[in-house]
Amino acid sequence: MAFVPEDEQLLWLSVFNCKAFNNFIGFFAGNVGGVQYEAGLIQKVPVPNMTSSDRAPLSTLSKRAWSIRRSIDTHVETSHAFVLPAVLQITGVTLLESTSTWAKYLFEANCELFNIQEKIDDFSFNLYGLAEADRYGITEGLVRGGVSASDEIEVKEDEDNEDGDNLDNTISLVGELLSWAFGCALGRFNLQQALGKEYVLPEYEPFAPLPICSPGVLQNTNGLPIEAQEVPSDYPLRISWPGILVDDEGHKENIAGRVREVIEVIWKDKAGDIEHEACEILGVRSLRDYFGKPSGFFAEHLKRYSKSRRQAPIYWPLSTPSGSYILWLYYHRLTDQTIYTCVMEYIEPKLRDVATELANLRQKGSGRNRDDEKKLEKLQDFETELQEFRDEPLRLTRLPWKPNLNDGVQITAAPLWKLFQLPKWKKTLKENWEKLEKGDYDWAHLAYSIWPDRVKKKCVTDKSIAIAHDLEDLYVEPPASAKKKRGKKTAVVEDEEE
Repeated sequence: MAFVPEDEQLLWLSVFNCKAFNNFIGFFAGNVGGVQYEAGLIQKVPVPNMTSSDRAPLSTLSKRAWSIRRSIDTHVETSHAFVLPAVLQITGVTLLESTSTWAKYLFEANCELFNIQEKIDDFSFNLYGLAEADRYGITEGLVRGGVSASDEIEVKEDEDNEDGDNLDNTISLVGELLSWAFGCALGRFNLQQALGKEYVLPEYEPFAPLPICSPGVLQNTNGLPIEAQEVPSDYPLRISWPGILVDDEGHKENIAGRVREVIEVIWKDKAGDIEHEACEILGVRSLRDYFGKPSGFFAEHLKRYSKSRRQAPIYWPLSTPSGSYILWLYYHRLTDQTIYTCVMEYIEPKLRDVATELANLRQKGSGRNRDDEKKLEKLQDFETELQEFRDEPLRLTRLPWKPNLNDGVQITAAPLWKLFQLPKWKKTLKENWEKLEKGDYDWAHLAYSIWPDRVKKKCVTDKSIAIAHDLEDLYVEPPASAKKKRGKKTAVVEDEEE
């Protein structure tokens, strides 16, 4: 941690990110096990004396580098800087043209960032008074705390290749477009941003407080996520406010249909071509295939919403084992009534439709042809799957399952683990559920709603859990341990004769 004057923050941002400063950190930290950021480490690092003429260039370079990085992040929907997907920020007749233009922009932006870093490093070397030999030692890794310059280049190349070749990058950009369209249908993102209207984005400063919502979020005049009653009457899209979509062709909340509506609002008469091109790039036959396969949209969504060990997907596909029927839930709209809504307004009506079809086929009796028999068998299997799919959520309501967003995604979703089909995510949720059952997460609101007696009992001896559930009155302070009495030392009087 470093404390600097408020009007010098950009200046020191440059200094702290120069090669010279970071190699001094490596020098003082030593080479054992990498850099150990212990108390006093930064305090040991020398900083150069600077005149007023030195300060201005470094501040300018720092501000420009930050501005470029923020501009790049405007296409990342998990960023506070998010505005629109990349393919909607630039012009292009086709998606391939748009992704190609974006790739060119990224290349130029990263080249400028590289040049800025070189200028900062060169300026800093001069400020520190480092000779050419010392600079060579730093850039080539002779005093880099165990990390050589060649290692750094190799790491950078690996990072640049994380998304693979240009095709993989194109797939990722098209995927983020469909993810944004999904969010528009749910009222999360502002579709009007993509319609060519002039939106004046607020000016942001590097050290200003982060906004509650990114600029791309559909928000009210107070900068908060918009409510249903606040949506303008001329907003160009119907919003699915309950936060539930379904993989069911013909249903008004069919996920492929809702995403298609977003594409139609933007591209109008070219929407069909754009949808077809998107599917070709993604390697799927249709939007329904992309959203229906666990390895499709949800796998990409999980990757997009994961960082380090934190996995927090906000669009949840609850599915039958075969994927024949999928309900998509929006995490931020979950309530204790969501499961009932899924069963009563989606699964039960679907079961009635299937039962009607089965009854009509059975009435044909011996008049059924070969195709009828196949359809009958398929519908019978589908009916069985739907019945089991209905029973599992109903079981959860008896727990009861009361979602609380303060518990986090993984704990909230843990009781639903059987209804997810992506193996990686299913395994994670199952492990979390087992820990919930065992009592490892008794601080969670979900644990208290399912096992209130167990949690209350733990509140008696664990003050932090008692506070978490507003049950501090149950906590019993343990008796103070008795202090050991110190014995008085007895003076030894030596015999005078001795």
